[in-house]
Amino acid sequence: MIQREQKMNKLTRLASGMIAATAISFSTLFSAPASAADSWKFPVLASDLRPSAMKPFEGKETEYQSLDSSEVTKKWNLCFLAPHTTNDILRAYIYGTVEESKRLGAKLTVFDAGGYGNLDKQLAQFDDCVTLGANAILLMAVSPTAFSQKISEARAKGIKVIDLNIGVDAPVDGRVVVTYIEVGKILGRELAKLHAKGSGPVSTVVMPGPAGVAWSEDTAKGFEKAIEGSDIKTEKVIYGGSSRLEQQPLVEDALTTYPKLGLVVGMGTSVEATLNALREQGRVGSIALYGSFITPDLIPAISSGDVAGVVVENSIIINKMAVDMAVRLLEGKATITDAVPAVTLVDKTNVDKVPASNFAPADWKVQLKVD
Repeated sequence: MIQREQKMNKLTRLASGMIAATAISFSTLFSAPASAADSWKFPVLASDLRPSAMKPFEGKETEYQSLDSSEVTKKWNLCFLAPHTTNDILRAYIYGTVEESKRLGAKLTVFDAGGYGNLDKQLAQFDDCVTLGANAILLMAVSPTAFSQKISEARAKGIKVIDLNIGVDAPVDGRVVVTYIEVGKILGRELAKLHAKGSGPVSTVVMPGPAGVAWSEDTAKGFEKAIEGSDIKTEKVIYGGSSRLEQQPLVEDALTTYPKLGLVVGMGTSVEATLNALREQGRVGSIALYGSFITPDLIPAISSGDVAGVVVENSIIINKMAVDMAVRLLEGKATITDAVPAVTLVDKTNVDKVPASNFAPADWKVQLKVD
């Protein structure tokens, strides 16, 4: 066991160096949005609006420039459809939506679907947005394909629809969508370098999120594609709810079923649950842990090296951008209508560059309405 732990600690140190070498500029990704008066700007990849988020994205580096609040001519009515509100990433998305709506003087209603399995509920909430007289709907869809007809009907009524974060296979008015296949590839590429063919077999489980949801399925696909030809063997892709409590029993079962795991790759909450289980077993450091998103609770564990690496986005700015894009479209002032925010890997050498402002304030209570 001691030899195994020494080996895993060495692998974790090697991974950390490789991640640091490939990371993009943190001053770019995590600096506060540059502002003039109350407007802001932020670097993105942008392209012409695709007819579907499933189409390849070929963006160019540019800056997204927000409206100044003085440029807004009326109080617009916005609706945000969130899949749930149960983890820190969703809280950050909602916080960004609420704060940007306040800045631009917009009315906002947030609907919580209560989980990725609640498609019928979110479809009904889309109808509620239309009934409430929404001028724009920000859609973080629980299904990439189920909203096509409703989106078409809403747009025919003049309602702007923004495809937010996850991606739908339908024409919309604007998109701010993270490419989760790339998230999986970022993780897979780093691990494939560390465990190249001939370096010795290492096994992993992949815990990407709920089954049938585009972002989790894409994370798994991207990872598997990137590790092709390496010595990494995926024992199982384990789907499950996105909260730590939902992940905990899945993690504990995986550790029992696959006692020789060298890696666990999963959501930030999967990593939290795995770290908790390893601490209880006195095995921290025996398995290298990699996350597809970060949570505030993971920052100390990354700093100490207990977690090897985590993909990070600027969560709040994603939804601020979607709100601004919606208002720009309504004002007839749209510039960028298809933007992909940058993501990168962090480890113990640079996690201190991830600011607290990337998350909702710890004492912030989820707000579902702005009048």
